[in-house]
Amino acid sequence: MTDLRPATAANDDRWLDAAARITAAARLMVRSEDLEEALSLAASAIGEALVGEAVIRVTATQHDLLAGASGVVPPSALPPAVREVLAGPVDLDGVTMDPADAGTRGILMESSGIHATCRVWAGVGRTPSAEGVERTVAELLLHSLAQAVDRIVTVDRFRQNEANLERAVESHRLVGQAMGILIERHRIVSEEAFDVLRRASQDHNVKLREVAQRVIETGAEPDEVVGRS
Repeated sequence: MTDLRPATAANDDRWLDAAARITAAARLMVRSEDLEEALSLAASAIGEALVGEAVIRVTATQHDLLAGASGVVPPSALPPAVREVLAGPVDLDGVTMDPADAGTRGILMESSGIHATCRVWAGVGRTPSAEGVERTVAELLLHSLAQAVDRIVTVDRFRQNEANLERAVESHRLVGQAMGILIERHRIVSEEAFDVLRRASQDHNVKLREVAQRVIETGAEPDEVVGRS
């Protein structure tokens, strides 16, 4: 059915539909606990806001990732010009030109959080106004992404620290149990039992936790269990 309303009204409706999709994507992004999902959502929403295809680069201590709306991609999947833009300086107005094609323009923006820096390159057929609503929405989405990445990195670090603590507690339990076996068997004190385990660990280059676990599982002497590996 032909839309007989004025072009401005139809455009307004299309923008409202796009705004609803962008808002929904932003909500999912800020709640996401998966880095790749957050990057994909952000690329899709920013691309829709700027009416172009967006590519995001996130750099952090343990990450240097590139992503589009379909998810994380290897650098080789992107044109060299896009990689160059994402690695280059950001102009004050954020509007730059694709070095591979003097006729192609787009927007390069950057937002930094505590743990990561997020950049987005959106190649578009026209250059949105630096003060336009499209640019403002894209900037807000990028800032939201930076906050989401910070949160995800923080949660990952907490989980890693928690896992390290659990491993340390388990190691302490295993060593203590192995020491108890040696104390009971040889009628020695705890310091002597620990020294037996430590020497076996150092002499055979096997972690103390592993030596203790083998003693518990086999009931053999520390030197014997590491000598079997």
